[in-house]
Amino acid sequence: MELSIDTSTRYASVGLSRSGESIADLTWRSARNHSVELAPAMRELMGRFEVGMSDIEAVFVAKGPGGFSALRVGMSLAKALASALEVPLVSVGTLDIEAQPHLGLGIPVVTVVEAGRSRCYVGRHGQSGAPSYDVVSTDDVAVGIESTTLFCGEGIRAVAEILQRRLGGLALITDVAPPTRHATVLAQLAYRRWQSGHVDDTTMLQPIYLRSAQVTKGRQPWATARPPQPQGVD
Repeated sequence: MELSIDTSTRYASVGLSRSGESIADLTWRSARNHSVELAPAMRELMGRFEVGMSDIEAVFVAKGPGGFSALRVGMSLAKALASALEVPLVSVGTLDIEAQPHLGLGIPVVTVVEAGRSRCYVGRHGQSGAPSYDVVSTDDVAVGIESTTLFCGEGIRAVAEILQRRLGGLALITDVAPPTRHATVLAQLAYRRWQSGHVDDTTMLQPIYLRSAQVTKGRQPWATARPPQPQGVD
């Protein structure tokens, strides 16, 4: 059995799965209370289904980008549990979790999560090649879109008007109120990574943060960025 933890933003989610298939998840608006609410929510879910710590065979965690304090809470608990239980720890990008339910439709998918100060974290999933991840101003989310594209994610409402004005019919905008991420999807993606041999080092894994300077320096993938100064939304 696997335990999934996502505290990327003001919305948090914990879940239980078996071989990547969801048993149950609990998702709620935690705002700035992750440090107080996460562990009790996890215990409630495990107690409800009579799951003990000895039953956990792997821990899955959302690694960001997202809120600085929020991400630290989930990542710290996930690393502590994986280390104490001596089980694998597998991380998945938050923007990939947002995109997953919408992939396979035959069109590009752009995921949006608010980063504060009129900025957004943006994940672009095309039909070929690896996804790309940027931090841009809300005015620039539509830049580079030349074909019909699905826009989704927790931050979509902050940019919906801009997208409609600039892209017209090219922008297909999901109208889903937060929370838009659930531990069920995290479990599916992380289990696939685990089965493919991708396991994170509990001592080395860190949350993903992007520097505000990247807004003006251009769209740089986080994989090539130097260690950033945390600027995420709390």
